[in-house]
Amino acid sequence: MLDIGIGTGRTGWTFAPLVNRYVGIDYAPPMTARARQLHSEDPNVTIVDGDARDLSGVGGPFDFVLFSFNGIDAAGHEDRLKMLEQVRSVLKPTGHFLFSSHSVGALPLDRHKRRPPRRMSSKAYRAYAAFDDLLHARRIDRVNATIDLDDVRRRGWTQLARGHRFTVHDYYVDPVFQVGQLREAGLEVVVIYDLNGREIELPYGGRDPWLDYLCRPLPESS
Repeated sequence: MLDIGIGTGRTGWTFAPLVNRYVGIDYAPPMTARARQLHSEDPNVTIVDGDARDLSGVGGPFDFVLFSFNGIDAAGHEDRLKMLEQVRSVLKPTGHFLFSSHSVGALPLDRHKRRPPRRMSSKAYRAYAAFDDLLHARRIDRVNATIDLDDVRRRGWTQLARGHRFTVHDYYVDPVFQVGQLREAGLEVVVIYDLNGREIELPYGGRDPWLDYLCRPLPESS
């Protein structure tokens, strides 16, 4: 298994015990250093400092590649295409690729910020949440003001300053456009899941913040 964008190794705890060989890669050396500490006692785990735009050094091919929690969306359009091509290059013909990506269906962005219900029982947290919700709504209004939905739907994707407290431009993609993007990279979609893990059919009109795509390599003749 190849796990892309592992951060400090959070997904390795789940997947490394399930596979014969686990390779984790991330762009940030301070995070991979922490991941190595967390997985130092597992001989089947390899942590790599690397860039998903060039996977030539990860030692494939792999049965399964994961790019979790919309990590691919932090890249620009051209870099995203490179990443998809690189994933295809390290997949076995029978392998699978799972990733999640923000959906154009979520636009304009919801002004409401989701909060854990258990925390709302605290009076102090509710006071903090009320103030933070106001700031959040104002930021969302500013982002939404930049969106031309007709243009986004025509083009199939956009980038918005939404991620990591509005400091990272996240990529939002129409699922139909995403399927075409994957085919150009030599991948086909097996199934798309909504936020609740239910299989969806295209075209899809839901407002899920993101969708999960399970893919496999296209046959060589395709």
